[in-house]
Amino acid sequence: MSWKLKNIQTTTGRIILMVLRVLQLVLACAVIGLYGQYLRWANDAGEKPDGRWIWAVVVGGLSAVTAIVYSLPFTPLRFFFIWDVLLFIFWLTVFAIFAKLYIHEDPEGSHHIEQMRDAVWLDLVNWMLWLISAGVEFFYFWKFRNQRTTLTSRAREHTSV
Repeated sequence: MSWKLKNIQTTTGRIILMVLRVLQLVLACAVIGLYGQYLRWANDAGEKPDGRWIWAVVVGGLSAVTAIVYSLPFTPLRFFFIWDVLLFIFWLTVFAIFAKLYIHEDPEGSHHIEQMRDAVWLDLVNWMLWLISAGVEFFYFWKFRNQRTTLTSRAREHTSV
């Protein structure tokens, strides 16, 4: 494979991952906002906040920070799929917790229940986005696993893919 074709594929892959990271960041912030307001309401009412909402905000925060860090141009892609798989599992648990609570709940005009049902669907989309990014990054890991990296000063000048 020529250098130009390899460079284009890598650049295209990075652009796709960048778009994916922006989506992950935006949706994680939306989830933090939706679940965070319930934590604030519990705090204002003098109640102890529920751990399920805390978990959702923590997962959203981890996802937002991860999306920002992964978007940095100097960040290598190797082994990141492992953290993506963990975030995928975290989002799965958030989705399962809140789907059980709100999917079959009849809103009966309650704005709060409708909002939480919307948040459940955001959890599902986040879950799928982290699955996709884990798959893409595992593909990159598998494809380039035998290449040396320029970060170790042992890179080969012309590496075949």
